[in-house]
Amino acid sequence: MNSKPLSLSFARCLLRLQNEEQLNPSEIASKGLLKQFCEDGIIQKQAAGGRRVNYACSEPISLQNYLKAQYDIISLENYVSEFEADSSDGESSLFASRSTKTFRRKSLQGFFIRAFQTEIVVSGIAIQPIPHSIELFVHQPEKLLISPTALVVGIENPECFLKFEKLAHLFPQKELIIIMRYLSSSPNRWLETIPNDYLHFGDFDPAGLHIYIWEYRTRLSANRCNFFIPPNINELLEHYGQTSLFDSQIHMLKNVDFNLYPEIKSLVCLMHKYRKGLEQEWLF
Repeated sequence: MNSKPLSLSFARCLLRLQNEEQLNPSEIASKGLLKQFCEDGIIQKQAAGGRRVNYACSEPISLQNYLKAQYDIISLENYVSEFEADSSDGESSLFASRSTKTFRRKSLQGFFIRAFQTEIVVSGIAIQPIPHSIELFVHQPEKLLISPTALVVGIENPECFLKFEKLAHLFPQKELIIIMRYLSSSPNRWLETIPNDYLHFGDFDPAGLHIYIWEYRTRLSANRCNFFIPPNINELLEHYGQTSLFDSQIHMLKNVDFNLYPEIKSLVCLMHKYRKGLEQEWLF
């Protein structure tokens, strides 16, 4: 995920492009962001006669998926509206946030965490088993201690996090720490400070692999970072996968050298074979 929010001026340009307008170069002030979006295939140059060019977005759904994966922006319209409504300190207020929940995110940096067959210690206090239907949220990860032999499993989907008991049999290691981020990259930074192995449990689609590669695998060494692939993924993709997930997200894996990530090569081959992606909820 990108560490900086989109500027208001560029977000307005994206909104126009999303609505199928064409823009000339002089209308887009953020040339660095424009270059990035063009290189990633989200914005395209189009000839406008002579030596002139315009910019367009041929696939608005790809733009929406890209903004969600890269900037945690769920709705571009809401993002622009909240940006414009924040008259207290203008554009700087969004430096702590990229999502539509602009203001709440400032105070909720952190992640949810669950422990299985192991102990969690926060600020020197061992956390006792938590009653059912109540989850622990860690606001200051630097005060969190876990067993160095526990496997940390990162989950992207809230339903899978809350119902992990139904999936625990897929993870044979006894000591498990399950984490789910909340509108932040706090888990990514915390993982860099501990020795534990990390297993990413995300969606089995291009966006899920994009998150794994750029937010985790590039931060952690290959010998302690892996992507969870269920043993029956072939059947799951074939029978329950969605073509729309693959078609709308495949651009996110453009120019990725999968020889650098051998742990996910087989999954990528299967996604291309069926031209489908699969959300992790199908494991229930």
